[in-house]
Amino acid sequence: MRATMSIWFFAGVMLLAYGIVILAAGLWELGHPLAHPPVLSQLHAPIWWGALLAISGGFYTVKFRPRR
Repeated sequence: MRATMSIWFFAGVMLLAYGIVILAAGLWELGHPLAHPPVLSQLHAPIWWGALLAISGGFYTVKFRPRR
């Protein structure tokens, strides 16, 4: 019998991957500030959103992982 795979598992993997990439870009930008930063850049939105995506993606990946 085949184990069914939830679409939420793949959504979690995708959120986790995007979160890691955005978080890494935000951390790189923190160490290498832009010459002309955008308005409200002191809030460091890529770090917050990347962390939020990575946490939610990790949750969905673990909760809906395929089991045998």
